[in-house]
Amino acid sequence: MNLFKNTIVASLLSFFLVIASFSQASADRLTRAVADWTGGMVTCEVAEQILEQELGYKIDSIVFPSGTGLWEAVADGSDIQFACESWPSYAEADEVMVNQKLIYNGEVVKDDYNGDGSVEVYTTGIIGSSDYFVPKYFVDANPGFKGWEDLNDYKDQFATAETGAKGRLIGCPVPGWNCHDQKRLDLLGIDFVADELGTEVAALAEASAAYERGEAFLLYFFTPHWFQGAYEMVPVNLPANVPCETFNEANNFTVCGPDKWPATGWAKDYTINYMNPAVFAKPEMAAAKGFFKKMNLDNADQAAMINEIDKNGRDIVEVVQEWKDNNSDKWSTWLP
Repeated sequence: MNLFKNTIVASLLSFFLVIASFSQASADRLTRAVADWTGGMVTCEVAEQILEQELGYKIDSIVFPSGTGLWEAVADGSDIQFACESWPSYAEADEVMVNQKLIYNGEVVKDDYNGDGSVEVYTTGIIGSSDYFVPKYFVDANPGFKGWEDLNDYKDQFATAETGAKGRLIGCPVPGWNCHDQKRLDLLGIDFVADELGTEVAALAEASAAYERGEAFLLYFFTPHWFQGAYEMVPVNLPANVPCETFNEANNFTVCGPDKWPATGWAKDYTINYMNPAVFAKPEMAAAKGFFKKMNLDNADQAAMINEIDKNGRDIVEVVQEWKDNNSDKWSTWLP
């Protein structure tokens, strides 16, 4: 009888130890979204390796396309707790979900977020810029071309069988990035058709092939990226960004005027990692939150890793691990 009792007690103790162990593991587990462009993938892989290897967290990944749906998933927090490297110019959801100052290197770079606070954000360190670009050989061959205002004068060189008399823009590839290329072209009076190819890889493959053939092409493009190191491209210098507070898809692209977004280009983007505030307010997430507050990946390091992945065909985990092994002086300052 005593032996039976002891066995039952031991079994119950083992059961509760397993449950406690599982609860502890779950408390330190986070799920993040996989970005749909290489730079974002690199930023999140850097974060994942530091969170796992230095701070003891377990990070799971889920493929989820960028856009408002992902922001809503992070705000919900049940399946995805954080995502990496959102570019504010592309994330209309930030205006309705964020309620905090955006700080970069100790300075406030945006102080007019007045959303509901359902998502929390911290800068990644990466500063992005976007424009439309043409190959340098096109500019050299057409000295009269000075910028976007001259595109219509040369649209026959950019036309394709699909666009007819209109020029073609290899546009921002993913609808969820909210580039609004066709609207911008129309508002600026540029007689081009925006062609969305679905992925960054497809858009740059198309541009690379045209470059190798020496053809004229107009390309939506952002930096940092390996492409600017591989090919000589010239920006058309779209009008400087002027935000339109009433602009969104819900009001059918009602605009503030012909001199405001999306009739202008993109703003400089202090990119952000974004997370569920309730999850990251838990005591066991203090170290993770402290890390995100201090993370400061720079453009040059990211571009070098992108080049290794996209141009040299290396595995992203291997490339980021190599960077981490060789740059402890940088990332160690991000630890809480």
